[in-house]
Amino acid sequence: MSEIDDLARRAVDGVTTIAAKARRFAGRLLIATVVVCGGGFLLGVAALSNGIQSVWIVLGIVFGAIAIGGSFIAWWRVGSVKRHVPELVEEVRALVDQGQDTGRTVVETFVVGDEQHGESAIVLSRSMYGFRNAVGGGLESSARLTAAITALTSFPGLVIGAILISLVFAFLGFIFLIALAL
Repeated sequence: MSEIDDLARRAVDGVTTIAAKARRFAGRLLIATVVVCGGGFLLGVAALSNGIQSVWIVLGIVFGAIAIGGSFIAWWRVGSVKRHVPELVEEVRALVDQGQDTGRTVVETFVVGDEQHGESAIVLSRSMYGFRNAVGGGLESSARLTAAITALTSFPGLVIGAILISLVFAFLGFIFLIALAL
């Protein structure tokens, strides 16, 4: 296995590890969102009178769909990262390989010497590669990599939205439960 293949494999392994943890969390969030939003919705339907009940039904369906849909989309997107690992490795490998052309070589020279043996030079060199030129023209052919980046960067927003709406449903469900008890 070449250095580029190893680098691509390690990068994709890191991304899939993050995606696997995010998928587990999103699965639990999806179940909790369905229970909390569904329970709060049903309690609201039972506790409210006819005029307000119609408004609650519309608002409950809209916001419940947003919360449940957001957590489902988060779960689905991060799950798609693991389903497409071979394509991701190939795209990252192609991107790294494309960046090889824009590399720089750094040469460091150390002069070591003493009075008895004279001077000698030690030369160390290494190559540094950047993705600056690769990003501008290389991501159009990287559909899976773009989808993986989108899944991981949109995940926090989807999760926060689902959690906030679920908290509102939980609070209103508590109020509806009190109203039913009275």
